[in-house]
Amino acid sequence: MIGIGKTIQSLYIVIVGCGRVGANIASMASTAGHNVVVIDKVENAFENLSVEYTGFTILGDATERDVLAQAKVDKADLVLVLTDDDNTNYLVSMACKYYFAVQNVISRVYEPDNVMLFQESGIKVVSPTLLVIGELTHIVAGDKI
Repeated sequence: MIGIGKTIQSLYIVIVGCGRVGANIASMASTAGHNVVVIDKVENAFENLSVEYTGFTILGDATERDVLAQAKVDKADLVLVLTDDDNTNYLVSMACKYYFAVQNVISRVYEPDNVMLFQESGIKVVSPTLLVIGELTHIVAGDKI
């Protein structure tokens, strides 16, 4: 089981997308002692990383095979694909999973209609949209007020 908290074994984690979510996960994983590489195509996105972040950053487009190779995704224990675009996330996730043979790929998926496509391709998903819908459904139903 892959965990982000304190573990006995250090993981090699590649994170694609250094927005608020990617930067926070990267910073936390780095602080927990994991080896982390963050890829983003916007240079100032790396400013989102905490001052404690000790991993590496790669400025580049993760849809390009050379950028993924530079990040050594083939050695990754876990790849988190967290850009704000489902199409980009799918393309990068598929490249990691099938070209670089990464066993653990988790992708953010915004459009609920896309979730099945990712899952059928062997990619684990986190859908902020479905998480919010689930939480609000519990609140509206009176389960959490």
